[in-house]
Amino acid sequence: MLRELVEVLLSEAELGTALKAASAVADPAVRAAAAALDVSHALRLGDAAVYAAALADDDIEVRITAVRALVSVDAVDEPAVAADDPAREVRVAVARGLAAVSAPAPATLDGLMDDPDPLVRGAALGAPAATGCPPPYAARAAAALADPAWQVRAGAASALRAAPAAEAVTALARTLADPNADVRKAAVLSLLEHRTAPGARTALAAATRTPDADVRAYASRATV
Repeated sequence: MLRELVEVLLSEAELGTALKAASAVADPAVRAAAAALDVSHALRLGDAAVYAAALADDDIEVRITAVRALVSVDAVDEPAVAADDPAREVRVAVARGLAAVSAPAPATLDGLMDDPDPLVRGAALGAPAATGCPPPYAARAAAALADPAWQVRAGAASALRAAPAAEAVTALARTLADPNADVRKAAVLSLLEHRTAPGARTALAAATRTPDADVRAYASRATV
């Protein structure tokens, strides 16, 4: 009900107090606690301390919501606590959230890039696409293009769109032959960011002749 009413609720102090109290309700009202976090986040009634406390909740969805809420207030240190969460869904949320904060913690991102779960590694490797991909991360992304998991390769290909062209173009051109269509699409989209670099336009021209319709469509943007 709270989620359905969020568009009409007024952002008032009393409501914020009630939502903070609801977020601490013990089981069996964990679902209600998650809803309270969502609404306080949407109405900007919460703060980093409230959201950080929810990272210890027993419910995975509550912890995921807490991570997203922390990102919304540009909290940097607090999400790092959840980087070791036992649930991969929470760790994925942290990795994706690091792409949205103004100054992501390098140590946290580095750790997530080495996570044993490929979904977490893929999300972490993709984060530099938004935050910037300096040479050390570009080297990691290029190496990850050989990872057995396509999710990791796709994240790495996405990261290289923000890397220096000299570090990215050759690796991305090779990735156009990846067996997974999502990885190939990520490589084409990254190459589009480097379209003026030597080799990028040639690779994109070759991609317009691939049997994959989606890849051809993305590659054709280079001529627009």
